[in-house]
Amino acid sequence: MLSTDRHTDRHTDRHTDRHTDRQTGIRSALLGVNNDILRVRGQKNHSRTIKKRIIADSVLEDMRKNRNWSWFRELQFRNSNKLNTIALFYRGNEISYGEMINKMINYGRSLKMLGIKKGDEIPISVSNIPEFVYLFGAISMIGAKANIFSDDFEKDYIEEIINSCNSSVIFIEDNKYKRLKEVIENTSITRIILMSLQDSLPKEGNPFFDLDKQHEELFKNKVDSIKRTNPMVIGVDEFESIGSEYSGEVEDKSVTLEDEFTITYSSGTTSNRPKGIVHAVRSYNLVSRFHDSEINHTPSMDMFNMQATLPTYSSTDLISGISDALTQGCRLALEPIYDKDFVVNSLLINTPSYLDLTKSFWLQFAKDILYNPQYSGVKIPSLTICFSVGEETDLNEEKLINAALKKVSAGRDLIKVPLSIVRLSVAGGDCEHGGIFYRLFRDYQNINPIHLLKKEPAGMVTFDMVDVAVLDKNGDFCMPYEIGRLVATSELDMVGYKNDPSATKNTIIYNSKGKKYVDCFVLAFADWEGMIHIIGREDAHLMEKYQISLLLKSMKEILSCEVIECDNHFVAHIEFQRERQDVKHNLIKVIRRCKKKLPEDTIGRLLFRVHSTEESFKLTHSGKRDLLVLKKEGVSRRCIKLKNNGIK
Repeated sequence: MLSTDRHTDRHTDRHTDRHTDRQTGIRSALLGVNNDILRVRGQKNHSRTIKKRIIADSVLEDMRKNRNWSWFRELQFRNSNKLNTIALFYRGNEISYGEMINKMINYGRSLKMLGIKKGDEIPISVSNIPEFVYLFGAISMIGAKANIFSDDFEKDYIEEIINSCNSSVIFIEDNKYKRLKEVIENTSITRIILMSLQDSLPKEGNPFFDLDKQHEELFKNKVDSIKRTNPMVIGVDEFESIGSEYSGEVEDKSVTLEDEFTITYSSGTTSNRPKGIVHAVRSYNLVSRFHDSEINHTPSMDMFNMQATLPTYSSTDLISGISDALTQGCRLALEPIYDKDFVVNSLLINTPSYLDLTKSFWLQFAKDILYNPQYSGVKIPSLTICFSVGEETDLNEEKLINAALKKVSAGRDLIKVPLSIVRLSVAGGDCEHGGIFYRLFRDYQNINPIHLLKKEPAGMVTFDMVDVAVLDKNGDFCMPYEIGRLVATSELDMVGYKNDPSATKNTIIYNSKGKKYVDCFVLAFADWEGMIHIIGREDAHLMEKYQISLLLKSMKEILSCEVIECDNHFVAHIEFQRERQDVKHNLIKVIRRCKKKLPEDTIGRLLFRVHSTEESFKLTHSGKRDLLVLKKEGVSRRCIKLKNNGIK
């Protein structure tokens, strides 16, 4: 915990005397650049930040005064003149905003008939389908809470999640029933509502059957067969019909921005039991407000076709996918198949202009487009805005993805010319903050000379409502390029971890003036323009791993790299570019470069583990690289040790 009881009168003097260049290698690229110019730019950026905060505060005050209501009410308010506009697209079925809102109201009546009231917590395990969206709006309308989990979690953890909810009703997808059946039997659940991927398919059938064929089984309705074996089970049509008998008030108008709305789960990259994260209504309504064009100063989002693909138990899918699309009046394509090998097919089905995916999914998309003959000649001109979430996307990875985007004529539909070579946009932050970073089109050809001189990626900027800082161990603000703990605070911050007050308390960080932040759990530095550069999770040898990683990722032979510490060694897991598959030849090049650039002690502890294009990296259920798998593998027989000028 950072200090909250020391005064900062000497803050300026102490930092004036600090030699910020001592941070290993971070500012080496700035040698020879006029620091006075950089400081002037930094001061101008600080002034702009203050102005943005004043505007942000006035927006927040207006929301609390005039729109202090549920997500459902915000959705209605924003789309009152768009009821005939298409809200949802699902395998050829187009559902208007008016139809969607009516469905939400029907579902709300049914929830009321089942005795669910404000504050009740409902367990849910359903993919991105229209029925999930209807349920999501209905839960908001009556002031209940949605606890959305993955059927891939450990069974004892799922049982714990369901038992922690105060609801006797559960909503699950029929494809997940087989795995969850035994778990549910050990809980107090008395009513199971099954939703199927088939429920909202067009009456004439799935027009994209050929593209969906590899997942054909998932689209078969299994509800009737399951009902014959379990009297607790009803289908979604029966559930909706229950509400026809309800005549009372459906919407709970006492719901405010501070009421708890969702419990979602972290990615599982650091633990096999992802943390349950509670978000209030404000995390949804306020981020939508800050995406409005008059606040964000970008074109209106209602021109976009957005696609919800990430798992529904992720706050990123709910906040940045479903909620943001619908509150902005977009057309939202719902994609229930979450499979890296299905990305290209999903784009051909849904034709989105805006898409969030992990970088691992984007990389598979690029490999399919560039190397898989099945997709030869494929064009996706609708795809214009590509967000990489959950993982940093490195230079060589983005070059590969850009090559694929160029090949499919990405962007032609909206901007009528090919996309320039751009870095993928960055969205996210972490689940605790509900997403705080937003940068559209990070350009390789950035005309800003400071970025060219630094020879480093453009950092990440945040929403205007976010106060982000890099703090040292004493809670003082770090100078530019000085590494410290990244903290942030905004209206998007989580309420806390479900059923874990001690863990919630440990995420709270105070600076030396007593200002409260939420820990981002990573070390980072800010550049002179206030952009954030993340180093990684804090540990004893982080800077050594960071140096190794930076060096390897800068080599044209290497596509991807993850550096893991285990058994007193650094294991560099690398994947070479496909066209550079002479492993021994490439390794010799890499080793020679490492010997020139890395300290001798680091070289003595460095091992290489080469992944083939086909093997690549294992992923978690969230679609991020599974670092736990790499740590578990440890120092294996597959590791290659440096020896003189060669390999061993």
